[in-house]
Amino acid sequence: MRLFQLSFASRLVALVTALSVGATLMSSMLLSWSNYRAMLAEAEVEGESVARLLARSASLARELPLEVEQMLSQHMIVSAELLAQFVDAAEKAGMTTAEIKSRLSAITENTVLDEFWVTDDKGYAYIHGNNNADFQFSASAKEQPQAHEFWTLLTGKTEQVVQDARKREIDNERFKYVGVRGIDKPRIVQVGYSARILEVVDEQIGLPRAIDNLLGSGEIDAIFVFNRDSNLIASPKAARLNNGRDQLTDQELSRVRTVIASGRSRSVKGAGKLSVISPINAENGGGAIGAALIRMPTARLNGVLASQIETALGIALAVTLLGGGMAAWIARKQTAPVVAITRAAHNVERRAFLAGELSDVEARTDEVGQLARVFKKMALDFLDRERTLDALVTQRTQALQERNTELERLSARLSKYLSPQLYGTLFNNNTVASISAKRKKLTIFFSDVVGFSEMAERLESEDITRMLNDFLNEMANLALAYGATIDKYIGDAVMIFFGDPETRGVKEDASACLLMALDMQAMTRQLERRWRDHGLDQRFQIRIGVNTGYCTVGDFGSQERMDYTIVGHQVNVAARLEQSAAPGAILISHETMTLVKDTIEVEEQSPLHVKGVSGPIRTYRAIGKKTPSTTELIHEEREGLRVDVDLLKADREEAISLLTATIARLRSNGGDASNR
Repeated sequence: MRLFQLSFASRLVALVTALSVGATLMSSMLLSWSNYRAMLAEAEVEGESVARLLARSASLARELPLEVEQMLSQHMIVSAELLAQFVDAAEKAGMTTAEIKSRLSAITENTVLDEFWVTDDKGYAYIHGNNNADFQFSASAKEQPQAHEFWTLLTGKTEQVVQDARKREIDNERFKYVGVRGIDKPRIVQVGYSARILEVVDEQIGLPRAIDNLLGSGEIDAIFVFNRDSNLIASPKAARLNNGRDQLTDQELSRVRTVIASGRSRSVKGAGKLSVISPINAENGGGAIGAALIRMPTARLNGVLASQIETALGIALAVTLLGGGMAAWIARKQTAPVVAITRAAHNVERRAFLAGELSDVEARTDEVGQLARVFKKMALDFLDRERTLDALVTQRTQALQERNTELERLSARLSKYLSPQLYGTLFNNNTVASISAKRKKLTIFFSDVVGFSEMAERLESEDITRMLNDFLNEMANLALAYGATIDKYIGDAVMIFFGDPETRGVKEDASACLLMALDMQAMTRQLERRWRDHGLDQRFQIRIGVNTGYCTVGDFGSQERMDYTIVGHQVNVAARLEQSAAPGAILISHETMTLVKDTIEVEEQSPLHVKGVSGPIRTYRAIGKKTPSTTELIHEEREGLRVDVDLLKADREEAISLLTATIARLRSNGGDASNR
């Protein structure tokens, strides 16, 4: 047992010396056997070296991603600490939240930093790079499986929180987050990086890659790697298997189990091939954790053995005399490359490996030379991993930014088809759209162009299209300015409502609707004057109806296609009011009047009888904004005429003179106007 624990050189010298003192007649057989065993032992040593290399590759495959993630974690902690210091200094310097967000957003655009989140002492993220996000950290793991881990930064239980890279719940992207406690007060300061680089590291290193490199020269037919339970975990690609002859045999599988149990190398000789099975030992000395089977062709080995048998009788005596010296020389000659590779392996572990360190061994044309070349390539690839890490992260970040740009472009196009309130509700809410509705008190607005059908028949389609688009664009701008929700366009008619999804209160919504309606009538008169200059020869007026009451508002439709709209009796009443309004007038219901009477000047009209309503509907015409005192302001408005005089600011004599001159001008031009 002690003999097998000696080094390879010592075993070779002892064996050859013992054979040298034997009988001359037996020297040929013993010498041939010795050389055969020497070459077999060399193959076993090579197999053990490959096994150690594979074990190191397996270890690196497990450790390198973890080390990379640890380095990334330290970098992110520094980034988070710098972010906390910056926010503290910026707020003390009087910078606004918008300025801070702008500075930090510029950093995320020009660096590998993907996300930043800064909260107040309640956990509300008021500084972040996502303009559409409205996020509140919570301590509930059920509500926030990922984000709740950072709550301890607010309570003071931890100073730092480092999360492993994982897939986010919102988009299934693999991200890594690190958070630190605030400088000036309890708060969460969090940074986020895309963790795709860790997946790339997993793909670029490992046993399959090592086996693929080792099989490149053809001097090794196949390599199989087994775990502690003798299960195959790595093997050559199917394209390299030699028509099925390289499949594992029962004898090889049996020796694999023996090697794992004993921790000692074994070999299996087959037809034209030699399989060396070496244990893969744990780095901490805990015994074999698997085995590697390296299968090599025996053609070269058999040829050398046959040649030695033919010449053994002639040199038997010389071997006896020179055996001792030659054995020592051969031992040093054969083991020197293995020693050099072993030394290089130690240098790789110490990160001190040089490209020319194995140049002498690489010049060899045998398996050892191939092993040295493969080892050098793997060692240099390993050292290049760290240098390429930053480049890979930058590449992945750029790809992510390009995708975000495309999503922003699509989102901007979609916003043209939705009202701002509905757009914000859909894109700032994580819930899935479903068919649902609710009862709510709303103010409903209907408008329609008077005589639009006749106008469409008289004008060219291009002109009517341009005029209608101009008109609807101005209507939409006013609606959005007053916070209204545009329900739909029905040809030249417009349906608008106030109170959902955002509301300022029932009374305030009604007042905003009437102010918007007055501005729309004024806008219509301006458009009429503009179009008359371009050849319009008829009046351009709109009717407006406004009603306030409870409606059903929400999503209506099928599971595949839904509309956000309102339905109910009050909607029909508003439509009837619009149909009954005089051209250029605003007709409102009694319910709406009671809400706006303090701000809008109204004039009661005849009750309205409509089909489907049991009693008459009290109606009012909205005239204009109500002034604080009628004795201080003169306001009169009729079709084609508007007079406003502020008695507190205007010179009364000058006003009388101007009005008198205007009346005289109207009288002098009366005849011409009648002719026109």
